[in-house]
Amino acid sequence: MGSRLRIGLLCALAMMAVSLFAATGSASAAGTIEGKAVDATTKVGIEGISVCVYDSIELELAAPCVNTDSNGEYATAALISGNYIVRFWGDETGYVSQFFDGAMAYEDATEVPVSNGPTTGIDAEMEIGGEITGRVTDATTGAGIDEVEVCAFNFSVFAGCTETGASGGYTLQGVASGSYTVEFWAAFLGYETRFYNESASSSGASPVPVTAPGTTPGIDARLSKPGSKVIVTPVPKITAPVLPIRKVVPKPKPKKPLTCRKGFKKVKRHGRKVCVKKHKKKKHRS
Repeated sequence: MGSRLRIGLLCALAMMAVSLFAATGSASAAGTIEGKAVDATTKVGIEGISVCVYDSIELELAAPCVNTDSNGEYATAALISGNYIVRFWGDETGYVSQFFDGAMAYEDATEVPVSNGPTTGIDAEMEIGGEITGRVTDATTGAGIDEVEVCAFNFSVFAGCTETGASGGYTLQGVASGSYTVEFWAAFLGYETRFYNESASSSGASPVPVTAPGTTPGIDARLSKPGSKVIVTPVPKITAPVLPIRKVVPKPKPKKPLTCRKGFKKVKRHGRKVCVKKHKKKKHRS
């Protein structure tokens, strides 16, 4: 499966290297590939980038992968004359993996010709990638599962793989910004393969968005073995007691006593009290 291309190639590395050099012989080795991997922002060399060289036609490893040194520099083992594809694997250091020259996909990679002597200047400027994190558990027991292979990919980019730890947790580093299908594979432990979210096929998987250099958390999975009974814990419903509806009648506001200012008096007119101006009593002549 394409999502496990790198792990499959690396597992067969020793056997392929031995068969290759046995068939060609050391006398046919012609040259090497050399270069440097640096941080795209700081231009400082990056240590620990794995540099792998593939045959451009067969897509097989042409020599053992090498790691960059403390200055970010590397040099491959001797290679026979021909064209090669160089890949810089940065996921273990948090950088986005890439092909030479800055390509994300194999089809876009620039081939590197090798003849006699070193081919120099095969460099890479690498960007810090995002992360996908989560936990993988047994669907029956709920316990974390160790050594589950978690891979992220889309139609054009294979972002890489990682493994879960003893508690089932994982962190996949060096993921470029984009949307990915995430696969959880543990067939060697007897579990069925699942894709996020609980899908049995990649076509039904929920896409996982990544924005570098941020983290996309909570990409979890529950794996089950064929024939096992998955225990689903029901979520208790919380219901509040129903109270009778009461019609609230607002209380009438108490009426303030009527007060009249100086020079006015209270009188009752039309059923209610009002203030009217006092009139001086006229004195009658005797």
